[in-house]
Amino acid sequence: MSCYYFHFQVGSRLIRDTRGVELAEPGEIINCSEHIAVLLRRRACREPEWKEAIIHVEDKERRFSLFLPIARFAGAIPRLQA
Repeated sequence: MSCYYFHFQVGSRLIRDTRGVELAEPGEIINCSEHIAVLLRRRACREPEWKEAIIHVEDKERRFSLFLPIARFAGAIPRLQA
């Protein structure tokens, strides 16, 4: 198991994940990111900002870094669809 942190960035604001999530395989990152995107949208920022938001995933040692645009998960977030 590895610990991954799912930070959330909207414009110049960065909300850091200080807890992290233990995942058995790196392949679970996308599903976990989608779940987080749906939860964050429920607490939502304004729609125009939301479409530009990014989930930034890092491992505990910061050797792995992945930037996922929230727009990638539009199918899972009905209000985000065009």
